[in-house]
Amino acid sequence: MPTTDNSSAPIPRWGDPDHCPFCADELADPGAGFIDHLDESPECASGFEQWRDRVAGDMMRGWGG
Repeated sequence: MPTTDNSSAPIPRWGDPDHCPFCADELADPGAGFIDHLDESPECASGFEQWRDRVAGDMMRGWGG
């Protein structure tokens, strides 16, 4: 069962790895920079968790990321 309310989740834009898909802020780097950004931005972290809840059932064996 989802742990977050998905009704207000921002629609992520995954096309540019140099920017956050939730707020479009520039990231320090496309890998660890995204994780660091989530640690610094509660709104983006919440959006990411909501996105994970939405796609978890679509992925075989769940979401590992």
